[in-house]
Amino acid sequence: MQKSTSTPCWLGIRLPHLALDLLTRGQARNGLPIAVSESIKRRELIIDCNPAALSVGVKAGMPATAALGLVDTLQVVERDTGAEQRALQRLAAWCYQYSNQVSIPADRNGLFLEAGASERLFGRPQTLGNRLGRELGQLGYHAMTGSAATPEAAWLAAYEGLHIYSAGHIRQQIGPLPLGRLQLDAAQQLALERMGFRQVRDLLRLPRKALTRRFGPTVADYLDRVLGIQADPRTLYQPPETFASRMDLPAEITTSQALLFPLKRLVEELCGVLRGGDTAAQSLQIVLGHEDHEDTLLELGLQSPTQAQARLMTVLRERLERLRLPRPVREIRLEAPQLLQFSAGQHSLFMDTTTEHKQGIEQLVERLQARLGRESVTGITGVEDHRPEYSWRPRTLDEQADCTALAHRPSWLLPKPKRCTIEDYEILAGPERIESGWWDGRDCRRDYFIVRDTHGSTLWAFHEYKPRRGWYLHGIFA
Repeated sequence: MQKSTSTPCWLGIRLPHLALDLLTRGQARNGLPIAVSESIKRRELIIDCNPAALSVGVKAGMPATAALGLVDTLQVVERDTGAEQRALQRLAAWCYQYSNQVSIPADRNGLFLEAGASERLFGRPQTLGNRLGRELGQLGYHAMTGSAATPEAAWLAAYEGLHIYSAGHIRQQIGPLPLGRLQLDAAQQLALERMGFRQVRDLLRLPRKALTRRFGPTVADYLDRVLGIQADPRTLYQPPETFASRMDLPAEITTSQALLFPLKRLVEELCGVLRGGDTAAQSLQIVLGHEDHEDTLLELGLQSPTQAQARLMTVLRERLERLRLPRPVREIRLEAPQLLQFSAGQHSLFMDTTTEHKQGIEQLVERLQARLGRESVTGITGVEDHRPEYSWRPRTLDEQADCTALAHRPSWLLPKPKRCTIEDYEILAGPERIESGWWDGRDCRRDYFIVRDTHGSTLWAFHEYKPRRGWYLHGIFA
């Protein structure tokens, strides 16, 4: 049944392997057996593991000591709920590119986002849910999506991949689900199972008064929120004005080029956050963590703010090509210290406007700075001095240039004037007398001429009277 675009529709996103994803998303292949453990009733138990660990017999619920006894290379990492919450906050900001109503539930690993208002842009909730699942997979997260008219029903639908287009169909669609799918605490689940309830429909058949009398108002209120009988307001997430992400690597990375895979995932995550907040980044800080050695800091500076992943990755690749790692890398941290207002602008069909030419030059400069170093790529600005070799100085690229173009002077000077014989050239124009520099000990007296050589090239030559008499070539006209 097609839903109305004005009807609220919530998309539920389950992240069932979030703790494990945070450990494994930095590697391209799941070659190493990895498991996540948690202390439950004073016992260290395995709560999740990757396919490599499953293949050797490790499974959820197994004591960590028993799992370690199965394979020597198994990495058992204790669950970090703080890291999971930080990841959910980053993903909530990332989801802002699809909806401005995103909520993080406090008691589970997942997200809610309102998808009804976004249907005109991204299609029906099923289409958007499939897209989110793919893109979250590219970031290294396993995601399950489903939709319904209420957040709690959307959460139940996500487990089965259901998309329920109206509140009137919720009861029918979730009825066949096992009772364990409901978001109830363990004591309530156990009590219901002992009373013979097996499916959600068994519970929905009970009158509300009977349900309240047996289990108190908690279960009845929860079911009312699922069915849309009772309002279920959600606290909406507000994206921050900075971005920071960290990735622990399951295995050491020893070459700079191998860092591209985990960094690509971090940059993809950043760019999603930038699009969601309609912001852009102009500088990035990447910290590579080593064991028994101080961290390596990479600073990437752009000529203008951007939210384009391809542009950031191009600069990053150039920077990594000249990076030599002092020690293997165990963790990566990426930060955008300031998110700036983004101005998308308009592009012409043939990319021939002044703004687009400027953008092309900016991106070329960024690549050169990443490859050669920021100090090796500079601009020039004018200096008030008649002597050509002293009439300019280097400037940083963000400094305003102050140059006056003179048509009778070339823009390309030789590193040092080169002695020549004037008879080998044809004089086209001149002379221009320059006599200056007596106050700084570098005084000179010259007559400059525009000349042409036998190959047809136009050059700039001068006859010097002081301090070294003779003819010299000094510049080349383009």
